Amino acid sequence: MNERKQRIGENEAIFRLFNEEVGTLTKTFTVAAETMTVVCECGVRSCASRFQISPEKYASVRADSALFVLRPGHDIPEAETVVEQREDYWIVRKHPGEPEQLARETDPRE
Repeated sequence: MNERKQRIGENEAIFRLFNEEVGTLTKTFTVAAETMTVVCECGVRSCASRFQISPEKYASVRADSALFVLRPGHDIPEAETVVEQREDYWIVRKHPGEPEQLARETDPRE
């Protein structure tokens, strides 16, 4: 895997781990939250964009290690494909091979 793709994957993994922790706190301190705030899981380290997503939708994304949520337009076509577009966020799937493998290896749920 080239160095850029490796760095992008590692950055996405950091944001995913952060959102996983936020989700845990949301479940702990909120009885029935309609939305939760997550940080964009794009591969740009300086990105700190936040958006709202339902806990159920985020859980469905997190059920597949190759899926990430990010702000519209923050996708990196050389490493991922947009599979769903919402007004506030997009869901991307890592490409098969090294991008997907890195996503699975860095999944805190695995």
